[in-house]
Amino acid sequence: MTEKITAIVIDITRHNDKLNIVTLFTRSRGRISFLSPAGSGKMGRLRHSRLQPLAAIEADINFRQTAELQRLGTFALYTVWNNLYFDPVKRLVALFISEFLNKLLRATMPDEALWDFILNSISLLDNLPGGIANFHIAFLSSLLPFAGIQPDHTKYREGYMFDMQSGTFSPDCPVVANHELTLHADAARMAATLCRINFANMHALRLSRHDRQRVIQGLLTYYSIHFPGAGNLKSLEIIREIFD
Repeated sequence: MTEKITAIVIDITRHNDKLNIVTLFTRSRGRISFLSPAGSGKMGRLRHSRLQPLAAIEADINFRQTAELQRLGTFALYTVWNNLYFDPVKRLVALFISEFLNKLLRATMPDEALWDFILNSISLLDNLPGGIANFHIAFLSSLLPFAGIQPDHTKYREGYMFDMQSGTFSPDCPVVANHELTLHADAARMAATLCRINFANMHALRLSRHDRQRVIQGLLTYYSIHFPGAGNLKSLEIIREIFD
């Protein structure tokens, strides 16, 4: 039975000389991997130009229940990004976000609210005229509730610690002072601040080069605790360099 899907591209890998494996996060079915013709001719290049990280597409798919990989035939762009792939900095941020989503979204369950959030976030990135140094930080912070690991920052008080394993703020305790998953003092205060960071106020977050690196590494570590492997990103070093 043919089904129309809307999807966001989160990964593209070479399968063989003729086929790529395209991983999509679909609105109705969650994560699904497809076989897609690689091609080297004019049509192949056109297809490749449309299947970029975070591209939003729509397609009619004849789902085969017994197939491990579905077939992605003809598709169309669901939304056209105006400069996401032409602005070199935005392109690298998009690469970082797509790699992170590919690590995070391992389950196949659909989540329409999450899908809408991701699409709206990409649209915002595409349309922002500048000032995107904190965009990836705001994205990871805003994604926390969807991932089910949003800490309750209202519980934070000056001098409290933050337990990354439980995601809770509490009075500092010497017993766990050396616990590698516990943040103290300035680090705990920053964790509480990050819980309030979103796309509307991200410009107010003033960070030095060193602090920005600590923040993004801290966020990825927190995600990795709850979603093993989510913070192991090849694009992290590039992000560090462009926002140095």
